[in-house]
Amino acid sequence: MSWRIFVTDSAAGDLSRLSEPERNAVNEDLFAWVDTGPPKANRRELGDLELFEDALPSGFRVTYFVNETEPYVAVLRVRRIN
Repeated sequence: MSWRIFVTDSAAGDLSRLSEPERNAVNEDLFAWVDTGPPKANRRELGDLELFEDALPSGFRVTYFVNETEPYVAVLRVRRIN
């Protein structure tokens, strides 16, 4: 199975504030999910929406939701791990 990874407008704004090497590292981490799917390690609920917030090897945290039937990941937020 191959996963599609979408970056929402809010996450695109987060990525635009990163340096080019940081952005490339985050994109590389997310691209790895195409084959394996997202880790879905830290589950959170926001109303009826199931979200995940996981750390990437590049040192950033991403918030995203998953549609298993399609299958795709929508990245909502990207933040540096402090």
